[in-house]
Amino acid sequence: MNDVKPTKAWIISLLAGSICSVIIILLKMAEIELNDWVRRILGLIVLISLPVMVFTSIRMYIKAKNG
Repeated sequence: MNDVKPTKAWIISLLAGSICSVIIILLKMAEIELNDWVRRILGLIVLISLPVMVFTSIRMYIKAKNG
């Protein structure tokens, strides 16, 4: 298998999903209440970043497999 560099879309979706998830988890652990719309926006960012990350991961895998 050839080494395939991660794409910008993969990196951005990974960072966005990770940061939003960490924010949600830490605030829930600290029992800090967020506004409902802020929590929904963070959740929406996570939901958008997951399919993008999966799609780009599959493309990188196929590219690495084919050479």
